[in-house]
Amino acid sequence: MKQLNLKHWSLGAALATLMAWTAPTQAQTVTLKLGEIYAAGHSNTMAAVRLGELVSQKTNGTLKIDVFADSKLGNERELAESTVAGTVDIAPSGMSGIGRFIQPLQALELPYIYKDLEHMARVATAITPEVDRIFKENNLRNIGYFFLGPRSIAGRRAVRNVEEMKGLRLRVPESPLYVGMARALGAIPTPIPFPEAYTSLQTGVADAAEGEPASLFTTKWFEPAKFISLTEHIWHFRFIVVNGAAFDKLSPAHQKALLEAGREATLYQMSLVKEVNRDSLDKMKAGGATIVDIPDRAPFRKALEPFNRDFVTKLGPAALGLYEKAMAVQ
Repeated sequence: MKQLNLKHWSLGAALATLMAWTAPTQAQTVTLKLGEIYAAGHSNTMAAVRLGELVSQKTNGTLKIDVFADSKLGNERELAESTVAGTVDIAPSGMSGIGRFIQPLQALELPYIYKDLEHMARVATAITPEVDRIFKENNLRNIGYFFLGPRSIAGRRAVRNVEEMKGLRLRVPESPLYVGMARALGAIPTPIPFPEAYTSLQTGVADAAEGEPASLFTTKWFEPAKFISLTEHIWHFRFIVVNGAAFDKLSPAHQKALLEAGREATLYQMSLVKEVNRDSLDKMKAGGATIVDIPDRAPFRKALEPFNRDFVTKLGPAALGLYEKAMAVQ
């Protein structure tokens, strides 16, 4: 009997020791760092915060995302570099960021290739398998999309037609696509990092800057550039980019939760875009801006067609394949 009790005690002690050793591991919290260039009221930042909430809910708080908004961790180029290097875990990023490292993606941001937000969402569904493959080849993951657009121009003077673009010193992102687009429209491209754009407009280094209404409002660019000319030249994706090593270190359950949260944050951000843009235009108008409608944008589109063809051809076969896949979506 004594021997039996000893065996039971030994087994119980071993189980207790095992449970004590494994409990901290099971309860350990993993925190990922997300960098965003936009301010708190922007739909992209709101969706980044929502991404963190969803991940926490799905993992009972064992996976968290700390969101650093308003370029606190760097501009878009710097954030992309940091995500590739692994010093930042997640960064929503477009062509002036991740497009520098994965150039075929630039084909998806060309002017006037999407009709509206719903068209972009259909394109996102069509290109996701190819986009996922490209990201994995570059030791990154894409867990979803944030949608931006339509981009228009905040200027110190109004732009009513293509002719009035000539000689305009237009602040553009640090991206060959935007530099080329400005030149194709007759403007003088002025590449300036996002956080420095307000000062460039204020001092006259740039005559105008372009972005979707939510960006023009939350950055307050409309204060020194009071004419909002609705060229609506670009709708585009920002990819929710995750460092590959950081993703691979997560447990399968955490990976699943992050992927699910990315898809849900995509839908959440999409639901905000139109309302936030409309509200931003109203607030800029109330703040003294003049909203300049452009009923006929066909001349802008026509002026950019040769640029689009030339740009995507120079990017190579992978870019051309993505472009053709996007253009095939009705």
